[in-house]
Amino acid sequence: MMRCAVALAALLVATPASAQSLTGVGVEGNWGCRANIDGTRAGLLTIYAGSYGYASANFGSAASGTGTVEMASNGVTFLDGNLLTGAGITMAILAFDEQGRDVLQLYTPEKNVLTCTARG
Repeated sequence: MMRCAVALAALLVATPASAQSLTGVGVEGNWGCRANIDGTRAGLLTIYAGSYGYASANFGSAASGTGTVEMASNGVTFLDGNLLTGAGITMAILAFDEQGRDVLQLYTPEKNVLTCTARG
């Protein structure tokens, strides 16, 4: 009887975690971004729970600010905010660099403009 109670309790505790969607989990967090054109520091990006904040390394940049994103399993689509309206960045795709580390590639409709690496 006691074993059944312990097993049931363990199952109930584990159920909510296993029922959660993993969509977008890989992109959530803090990212340090560099410009692809010359490798210079571009800014810091934070994505969490459908929102983002971007702090450009360039003082007064129109890209700095906040907005919302649509999360996907392999990236995000920027729905509004400064990255979209100020910099024309429409989406970010999760990929891997040569060492197998996560990188987030930010795109305008024409090209990949920023590469961001996860910050601890």
